[in-house]
Amino acid sequence: MMRRLAAIAMLTGACASGTTAPTDRPEFGSGAPAPIAAPLDGIQRPGLLTMRWTVPEEGFVLDQTLATMEPCPDLSPIDHERLARSGLVVVRIPIDELQHAVDILGGSYSDVRTWHEQAIGWRDCVAETASVRRVLVDGGITQLDGRDVRLLVRGWAIPTHEGAVVHVEITPAEAPERRGSVPLGTTIQATEEAVREFRRAGATWVLRRGFVDVVTSCAPSAVGGTGPTTDLPLSIGEVLFAPDLGATDSTPQALPRRTLLLLVPSLPPQLFPEAAPVASGDQAPSAP
Repeated sequence: MMRRLAAIAMLTGACASGTTAPTDRPEFGSGAPAPIAAPLDGIQRPGLLTMRWTVPEEGFVLDQTLATMEPCPDLSPIDHERLARSGLVVVRIPIDELQHAVDILGGSYSDVRTWHEQAIGWRDCVAETASVRRVLVDGGITQLDGRDVRLLVRGWAIPTHEGAVVHVEITPAEAPERRGSVPLGTTIQATEEAVREFRRAGATWVLRRGFVDVVTSCAPSAVGGTGPTTDLPLSIGEVLFAPDLGATDSTPQALPRRTLLLLVPSLPPQLFPEAAPVASGDQAPSAP
């Protein structure tokens, strides 16, 4: 399968065939997006913060923008390909590039933030009412039973020799009972036991200090399968992150929307070797 997940460049870096000028980046939307607040302002404890953006979907421009971002390097190429077969993509951007990211994405209709701290149990971070009965999971067709679908996330800080990272896991799942879409202003609570998890569409990796990992859906052409794309059902990723694709309402949308889930690790400086405190009674080394 031809991968659309190949790295063209870092968001501000060079592409494979040369340096990408800012004018080469796809841009859309009108007006200047409101400045976004620093994600970890006021948070001094280790753990996981999620940010849920809802951005305008203009053709496949968003997918072109995502293609210029770095695929998460802590996921293997096999993992990226497997996620793409479920209509999911994970990219990584420097945390200090968030403002530029929202600028080139045309702004965000909403920015919902939830501090999960050490999320040992699953958290319900994206939820949609499934408007279809069949979805693609890992390239195969899976039947839904009319329940809502959601993306479960959990993550917690762990030590390493180089300093702490946040271990994170995601998996799509069906909700235990039919319910409406989670309003964007609602605080997400710890989930109940899931009826069915789609682990083939899930992944496990680590989040690193100074970076944000973004989870969203792929364009239909990025999903594996045989035959014309129009013959394939929506992927589980599209049902979760691009719900307007499956809308049966004939009312025209002003502009379709796409959800982006940003995974932000909170890793205070004291969790890294360079911040090791001086033992009581010892003298700190003096500068030469």
